[in-house]
Amino acid sequence: MVNMALPLQAILDAELLAGNRIVEVTAWPPECELLVILARNFLSKSILPEDVSFHQIDDPHYWKSEFRYKGGMQVLACRFD
Repeated sequence: MVNMALPLQAILDAELLAGNRIVEVTAWPPECELLVILARNFLSKSILPEDVSFHQIDDPHYWKSEFRYKGGMQVLACRFD
């Protein structure tokens, strides 16, 4: 089980319930202490909690999009479908 900040954990839980799955859990120093990458594009429609921002990355070297907590301290990202 991943121990994300509560705002990101709520989004992650919704994604897992919708059928998405975690494919990688790591850190991405120097700023990101926890990076969780999902197998598919985000499936659930989440309201952005406080301290969370959404970014469309669209870079095949990285991922399709991400939710950042507190400017990138923790990141929940998704791969391309």
